[in-house]
Amino acid sequence: MQSCESTKQVGVRTLLHMSPAVCAAAITAAQQSGLSLQEWLDHRVSYAMSDNDTMVEQGLDAIAPWSLASAELFVQVANCAPEALHGRWALLYERVRLERSLWHEPSQTVGEIDDGASISEPYISRQMLRAAWPRLCAAIFCT
Repeated sequence: MQSCESTKQVGVRTLLHMSPAVCAAAITAAQQSGLSLQEWLDHRVSYAMSDNDTMVEQGLDAIAPWSLASAELFVQVANCAPEALHGRWALLYERVRLERSLWHEPSQTVGEIDDGASISEPYISRQMLRAAWPRLCAAIFCT
């Protein structure tokens, strides 16, 4: 008899009651911004949780740590010198380390390595991190 284990991570399911008009508007806005509905809702809820006047006036992307510029800088530092991250930034890195879906794992053949190519190390995917950035920031910086 053969047994198999599921390696898929199970998330928390939340039931969110919305009117059909609000749901349609949210789906449309998410599609227009190039995000999944979950990513778009993560961004909007993070925005609503903020009590900073700059965020309210200019939007969530206007200040760190939510700004995409902060995400870009984080990716560079985390990929090159993660030991330079301190405080909540180090905690954020530890959280990112645990989410393997945020990492790109390059593949190499033995022949490439034998031919002298340097061994490629896994690194944080900029695109995947940017999509998860509001959720990650809310988990670390809104507690």
